[in-house]
Parts: sequence; structure tokens; C-alpha cells
Amino acid sequence: MDTTLFLQHLREASLEEGRAYLNAHLAELSDATTIGDLLADEALKYLYNPFLSLKLSELLIYYGEITGSVYAHALGLKAKGDALLQIRHHEAVLECLNLAGEMFLSLNDERNWARSRISWIGAAASLGKVEAALEHASQAREIFSRLQEPYWVCVIDHNTAWIYKQIGRYADANQLYERMLTIYPTLTEQSETFILRAIAMAKVSQAVGLFWMGEFERSYQLELEAQEIFKTLHELDMVVNCEINLADLDYAQGYYGSALQRYYQAQDLIAQYSLDNPKLVAEIKYQIANVLVKLNRVHEASQLAHEAVEMSRNLGSSLHTSNILREYGTILIAAGRLKEALTVFDEARDLFDRGGLQHHAAITQLQRAELLLEMGDHAAAYNEASSVNPYFEQQGLVARSVRANLVMAGSLIEQSQDAKMHGEQGQQLLDEAILLCKQVALQARKYHLQEEVYKSQSLLGKSYALQNNLQRATKHYAGAIAQIERILDNLVFDLSPSFLHSAWQVYEDMIALCLQQKLVEPAFSYLERARSMALRQNLHTSRRLFEGQAPEQDDALTSSLLENRTTLFRIQSELKTYQDRYRNYSTLLSQLDSSVSPDVERGVIEAELQQCEAKLSELFERLYLQQATAGPMPDTKQSKKSKGNPIDVSQLRQRLVVDQMLLAYFLYKDALIFFVLRKGQLTTLEIPEGAKQLKRLLPLLHAHLQSGGWPDSRQPPQQAVRSMLNKLYRLLIAPVQAQLPATGGQLTIVPYGPLHTVPFHALYDGSRYLIEDFQVDYLPASSMLLAHARDITPSPSKPPLIFGYSDHGHLQRAIEEAGTVAAMLTGRCYLDEEASIARLIEEAPGSPLIHLATHGHSRLDAPNFSSILLADGRFNAIDAFSLDLQGCELVTLSGCETGLALTGGGDEQLGLGRAFLAAGAQSLLMSLWPVEDQATNELMQLFYQHLLEGRNKAQALQGAQCSLLHKGMHYVHPYYWAAFRLVGNTGPLQFPTRNNLSSEQKIQSAKN
Repeated sequence: MDTTLFLQHLREASLEEGRAYLNAHLAELSDATTIGDLLADEALKYLYNPFLSLKLSELLIYYGEITGSVYAHALGLKAKGDALLQIRHHEAVLECLNLAGEMFLSLNDERNWARSRISWIGAAASLGKVEAALEHASQAREIFSRLQEPYWVCVIDHNTAWIYKQIGRYADANQLYERMLTIYPTLTEQSETFILRAIAMAKVSQAVGLFWMGEFERSYQLELEAQEIFKTLHELDMVVNCEINLADLDYAQGYYGSALQRYYQAQDLIAQYSLDNPKLVAEIKYQIANVLVKLNRVHEASQLAHEAVEMSRNLGSSLHTSNILREYGTILIAAGRLKEALTVFDEARDLFDRGGLQHHAAITQLQRAELLLEMGDHAAAYNEASSVNPYFEQQGLVARSVRANLVMAGSLIEQSQDAKMHGEQGQQLLDEAILLCKQVALQARKYHLQEEVYKSQSLLGKSYALQNNLQRATKHYAGAIAQIERILDNLVFDLSPSFLHSAWQVYEDMIALCLQQKLVEPAFSYLERARSMALRQNLHTSRRLFEGQAPEQDDALTSSLLENRTTLFRIQSELKTYQDRYRNYSTLLSQLDSSVSPDVERGVIEAELQQCEAKLSELFERLYLQQATAGPMPDTKQSKKSKGNPIDVSQLRQRLVVDQMLLAYFLYKDALIFFVLRKGQLTTLEIPEGAKQLKRLLPLLHAHLQSGGWPDSRQPPQQAVRSMLNKLYRLLIAPVQAQLPATGGQLTIVPYGPLHTVPFHALYDGSRYLIEDFQVDYLPASSMLLAHARDITPSPSKPPLIFGYSDHGHLQRAIEEAGTVAAMLTGRCYLDEEASIARLIEEAPGSPLIHLATHGHSRLDAPNFSSILLADGRFNAIDAFSLDLQGCELVTLSGCETGLALTGGGDEQLGLGRAFLAAGAQSLLMSLWPVEDQATNELMQLFYQHLLEGRNKAQALQGAQCSLLHKGMHYVHPYYWAAFRLVGNTGPLQFPTRNNLSSEQKIQSAKN
């Protein structure tokens, strides 16, 4: 019989057709041993196509039955058990393989009995029968060793090591992998491809064990080596799996930016290779969710984790479901849904306990302890963590043990405060907490546990502060901040504010501690070194992310670098596609006419728009992540230069002019703190209950600045708003009134938190507004003064750029304003349909001044989608980041609420303003509330008139606002004249205006 045709027929036939075929050709199949081995090998060959393998094994069982061959029947049962393991039918696996094993033993065939143990071990361990699994593994290994079959010894060792990892015996597993890696290269009976795959699998498995033992560097290297082998072998699932493992390593060490980039890369690979692996997709979803939680993107994380849980439940894998449930509980904690999280942890632990998986149950108990600490049940948290910690220590699970000790230390610190009436008892608890924290700090540094390092240092700082040992507390808070900034080194633009949202508490505690010790300059330095960090680092750099040039084929580039650049180009292209789609939907919404058909639904288009926003946010983030890793992969284990370098206060003072004062604010608990910087000195002042007063006053102020609540818009209520502005003056300016510059001087405001929405220039001393006596400008961070000092304004290649868009005639003021400004500046002017996003992107580079008169829309729920309306859709912050505004001296956003922003960690102002500054604009003129058309038109004419006369930007705005204020009538109300504020460089315009032209240039300009 032709065995090739024979096997092909059985593969292609149904089970019943195959049985009939065997019966029809029984005379030709008389050698039961040969046919049995042939079919068994064929079933093994297709093991990873489990349903084909299962059919072949059933045919082999049938063949054994009709021929009376116990050997063939036993081989069929073994092959069936192997196939059933692939589809997770563990009870059925044991049933088949127990019967097969008995048959092999009745034939004195110990070799095949030992082979039948391979799948039996995996099924038994999955069902929690760990001891039995290890016992059978030991017996099988002894047989293979005695028969001198090293390949099968390695197979048994691999399965045994898998069991060791499931029960937390990572050191034992590691020894087995080391032994396998020495044996595999010596095998002669297997193909080179097979041996390479076995080596790669062993390296991956060993890397996972080393990861949990805290040996991150070796684990990282093994994963990279294995991934390269899998790429060579085109084992695409495993390439993706390695990428996930590498991301896990980055995540564990606190390199959240690298981790997120790798998870996204794994998602891309699944799509690129068209892999159908829902389990892998679910795993990536919850891992991305974990990173987003660290970056305080809780809403997105919760949604992703929920999707992962549902996908996992549909797969029917209890172990996988339990693991994802556990991670989901962590995300629920971050979302503040603590009781739900406790329920989820209990469900996960119950599943682990029923499966006999002590290791996973212990991890879940640790997470419960962390949750109890957050819920304020300090004693229970300590008890849970201390009861599970010996297990982690015994198994050598360093990362878990460190976390348990952190819970115990945090619990002790909180209990010491509960017991502060009993001084000695509280002191003992603090001493114990300090000892634990010191142990944690040593272990965390040894094993590169980034987050645990800063948390242990922060707890030490808190402990010593409670003991009033301020010097030691300062030392440890400084250590915590240094570690936070190492983590920040691995985070790109939009991730830094998110992470700082959590870590900012350490900075706040350090600033308060410095002030307590009268260390004013260090306190100010710590405030400024993290404030608006992402913006300051990305000034003039973001445009490189959007240049969209295809990668060049450069022989000097490594394949990895070329691949990164290719990916960067692809993300750029996809981002542009979704930007166009977003603009199209926003335009459709503005033009919606449901009367044309009953099927037109606003909700459908809004849903599409929301999906576009989600995709744009992801792509925008990925663009920065990819840009950060577009060069050769950095060695994450090497020490890095910190982003948060100390601020040189003396350099800042030198940047101030004689009649200038910089006034920076800070809120800590209930206190309002002033930092007053003059050319000669830095001083500070504290209002103990100031933050409480602000919380009460600011909502009232904002209500008075909304014209919709006025009884008569032609006679706005003056007394109430002046009263509110006077109260804020007494709180925010009067305490430092003696230090204010001389009348006409410059007052630079650096707000903090909610103060970013305060029009300081409109604060009222009882007779005059602040703007009447001072030039007032704003900065997101004091250190931006130094950035302004480094600004080099290139010669402009174009005239000013002015856009006016009326939204189909609804905002006629914008057209009039744009025309007037364009005539004053002799600029390029584009109105209505010509005022498009595409034109703005094309014309902006090289423009010394840009004026955009149109509708503004603030999105504090999604600041990257704060926007202005143009002819072809909404131009949002993501679009603004793509502009090249090098040399642009001023961008005026003449619309409603263009200056409102969401405050992120590090007091980062997230919105349109930050995007334009990051794109290179030296200064911005933006509004804090919905503006009135006529007043805005007049304000802009006056502002540019003063600029063209040679005044600096702050003087020009002061002159314009005072002119409106003194015009009388309803303009006196701050609503009309105070909406706009100047952010950034205040110097006069440098591009050729009529005021700074030479005589010959003026004559030539007049001729033109």
C-alpha cells in the first residue's frame, strides 16, 4: 500500500468514511505494529491541529479494535489523550492515558508508558493533582534516562519545569531549563528546525521563571534570543508571545512607556500576521489596561479589562479567567470601585483554590491586602500581607515579597498615627515600619524594581517626618523623587503627566518639608522641576513626529531600526487617515439635517465620532512611543540622566528685568503658598486656609463671568463681580502687595491647579484692576523663562497668516476681525471656505504670526480634542502638535474658551495651548470664557495696533484691555475686556513691521 495516499485519504475523510476505508483495506493493513506507529506519528504530526489529530487517533483506536492489536489500540488512546490536552479536556485526558498506560504495561512496553505520561502530567497538574504529576514525571524521566533517550528526558523536564513554575518553585524550574539547554544541541535524531524551536521554547520558559525571581537582565536577554529564533522559524504566535513577555519585563521595572509600546507592537503583529488567537488578544488587552492604570487612565483601563474578562470567560479556561479577574480587580481599585474589586478578588481566589494553585491564590491574597490598606482596614491589611509573605520568601519570589513588605510597612505607619495618643506604642510601630522599608529599599534596588524603590523611599520619608527627623525625611523624599524621575525618563510626552498624577504627592510632601525647614530655593526648585515637565521638554520637537517621510533604505541601519522607522511611518499615515475621518464626522454633525430621511440619526454619527476620538488618542500616543524607540533599543538597565534636573534659581532671577516680579503659586492640603521671585531674591509666604477659600470663591467668580445669568445684558451687574474679584485680590495679591513692582512694571503669573482659570489681570483692589497698573502675563512653569532665553527667531519666510471662519454666517464678527487684522499686518488672509485645516497645516510653517478667528470648543473630558472650527472640520490639539511653528512669535486663538485646559500631573495644562507651544509658538493669546463678538473685534484691533507701534506683547494687551475698560458703558464689566490672557514670551514682534523697518524699507512697503 502507498502509505502517502493512505494517510492522505484518512486525513481528508470523515470519521465514518475513514473507518469504512480501514475495513475495506484490512487485508493490506495486516502489520499492526507498523500501521500503529504510522498512524500514531501522523496524529502527533498534526497535534497543533487538534481536531484532525483527534480524528486520526480515533481511527487508530478503531484499527486496534478491529485487528485485536492491543499495541495499536494503546497508541490510539495515547494519541487521543495528547489531542484532548490541546483543547483543555483534562479529565478525558487522564481517562484515555490511564487506560493507554495500563495497556502498555501489560505489553511490558515501559518506553511508551513513559511517553503516555507526558500529556498525563500536564492534565493532572492543571486539575490540581500536582504531587501525582511530579511523581509520574520522575518515573518517566528515569525510564528515558535508562533507555538513553535524551530528547524524551528533555520533554519530561520541560513539563516538570512548567509544574514547578505553576507552584512557584522557580529555582527548581530554572535548573531544569539549564539542563535542557545543554542537551538540545547534542541531539541527533531530531531536525535542526525542531532543535532550534525546542531551544527557543526553553529560553522563553526560563526567562519567565527568572522574571519572577527578579533576574530581569538575564530574563530580558533570553526573551530577545528566543524571539530571534522564532522569527527565523516563522513561529509567529511565539514572536508575539515574546513581545508580550518583554513588555511584562519593562512593566515590572517601571518602564511604562517601553511596556506600552511593546504591547501595542504585539497587537500590531497579531493583525499583521492575521493570527486567530483570542486568548492572546485578551491577554494584551488586560496588560495594556494595567499600564493605563499606572498612568491614571482608569476609564480606558476599565473598559479594556472588562473586554478581556468577557473574552476569557468565553474561552472557558479557568486559569486564564482567574488571572484576568485578578488583574481586573486591580483596575477596579484604581477606578475607586473598591467593594467590587474585593468581590472580584474573592472570585479569582476561589477559582485558584479549587484548582489547587497555591501560587496564584497567594498572589491574589497579596492584592487583597493592598486593597484593604487602601480601604483603611490597616490591621487586616497587615495580617493578610504578613500571612502570605513567608510563602513568597520561601519560593524566592522577590517582587511579591517586596510588595507584601510595603503593605506591612504602610499599615504600620497608619496604625502608628491611629495610636499617636500612646507615644511609645506609636514609636514602636514606626520603628518596625522603618526597618521593613529599609529592607524593601535594598531588595528593590538589587532587583531593579523601580516603582518599589520610590515607594519605599517615600514611606521612609513619611516615617521620619512623623518622628520629626526632618533631615532624614528630606533625604528619603529626595531619593524617592530621583527614582520617580528615572521612571519618567522612560515616559514620552503625554504619559509623563499621567504618571505624575500618582507620584505628585511625593513632590508635594517634599516641598512642604523644605518649607517647614525654611529651605525656600529647594522648595521652589522641586515645584518647578516637575511642573509642566512634558511641555518644557517637547518645545519645538513635536513636529518631527509628524513629518511622515518614508524610511530610507540605508545600509548603515540595522534591521531593527529600519523596522521601527517603517512602523513610525505606518502610524503617521494611519493617524492622518483618522484625522481626516474625524473632521468629516465633525462636519457632518454641524450640517446634520434629519428632515431628509427618517433614517438619519445624530447618535449614529456621534458614535462614529467617539470611535474616531478613541483611535486618534491611541495613535497619537503610539506615535510618541514609537518615536521614543525609533532608534536602537536602549539598555533599560543602564542608569539614565534624569529629566527633572534642579532649577537654577539664580538663572531665573537674571532673566527678570528690574521692574518685573514673578509670582508662582502652590496649593498643599488647605494652604495657599506664594513664591515671589524678584531680580534680587526669592521669598515665600503661606496662607494657612487659602486653598479652602479658593474652593469657595472660584465657582462664584466663574458664575459672574457668564453673561447668560445676567438680568439685562446691556447693563451687566458690576458690583457683584467686583466684589468677587476684590476678595480674590485680597487673597492672591494683597499678601505680597509690598513687593509688587513699580506702576507700569511687569507681573508674571505662574498659576497652580484651579488658579489657571483665574484672570489675575482683572483682580480688583477696590478702586483699580491689576491690569491698570501692571503688564500681566502668564507662564505654565517658571523655568520657561530659560527656554525663552534660548529662543532663536529665524528670519520669517512668509507674511503673517490670518484665518476667519464664520460657520455659515453664524459668526460674522470672525470675518470682519480677520479682514481688519490682515489689513493691519499686511498678511495672508483666508476666509470661510478657504480657511481650512489643510491650508493651515500647509501655510503655518514660516509664519511669524498666526491669527485664528473662529469658534472655540474646550473639551476638559478629552483635552486632545479641544478645538477651533475651520471650514473642513475641527482643528484639535492633536492637529496642532503636527504644526511646525519654529520662528512663530505669536499665535492668537480668537474664539471662546481657547485657553481652558485640563490640569494633569505635574500641573501640566492639557489642551490647545500646550499643543501650540509644543509645536514651537513662542507666545499665545487665548480666552478663558465665551467671548462677546464686538468687544473681541475691538480688543484685537487695539492689541495689534499697539504691537505695530513697537510695544511688547504684554504692553500691547494691557493697552488694549485698558482701552476697552475705560471706554465706559457695559465694556467696564470684565466679561468684555478680560477674557484673553497672554502666555509665553512677552517681547515685541521681531518680524518686519512698519515700526521696525528702515526708512528705505518703509518707502518700498508703501510702493507695494
